[in-house]
Amino acid sequence: MKESERLARGARKGGPGADRKKAIRVVVVDDDEEVRKNIATFLETAEDIQIVGMGENGMEAVRLVGRLDPDILVTDIRMPLMDGITASEQVKALYPDTKILLLTTFDDDEAMLSGLQAGAGAYLLKNTSPEDIVKSIREVSSGGTVVSPGPTSRLVKNYLVPLPPDSGVNVQFSKREMDVLRLLCQAHSNSEIAAQLYVQESTVKTHISSIMAKLEVNSRLKVVVRAYELGLVRH
Repeated sequence: MKESERLARGARKGGPGADRKKAIRVVVVDDDEEVRKNIATFLETAEDIQIVGMGENGMEAVRLVGRLDPDILVTDIRMPLMDGITASEQVKALYPDTKILLLTTFDDDEAMLSGLQAGAGAYLLKNTSPEDIVKSIREVSSGGTVVSPGPTSRLVKNYLVPLPPDSGVNVQFSKREMDVLRLLCQAHSNSEIAAQLYVQESTVKTHISSIMAKLEVNSRLKVVVRAYELGLVRH
């Protein structure tokens, strides 16, 4: 029995994770069997994530999304038969409610931009920690956008055009919010920001929530993009 069939049966008949209430249902697709099993293994350690299927190429990704109706598709990019970006385009065209997280070894601007344009909610490198991948799945599930720090820095540097000074946009931040914003734009995690500012991580989260509200955005990446557009921080 294929992995995808076994997982789908388990999800329907009370297998591992089937009794989780409101779990984020995830399909994992990667042409390397060991990689996809490792991804599935650490994702299943999260109480709010349930693996419902696995595949090995883009064609299987589209088929599995159509059959299993997951909340999130986690897929590699370079795979046989159909690549992950083409699969993302087809999934978003056929099943627009399914969100997509691209997980790849290729730190490549063209792939990143193509993936985001195809409708992916996240572009992560495979050296991302398991904990951060889990956080990113939750972020994407909530409608946010996540990009690994390296690609994010290049996105800001190479592709964003600051708004003109007379754009009429005026956002006021406290000094501590600006401290958090600068560190966030340098791709620091919440725990790293907390350590540098000598505050609790919960305090950092509160400041980030306030910053998001003032900038009218719903993800850390959009905070960074908006901050550079408004000239709040510099390259």
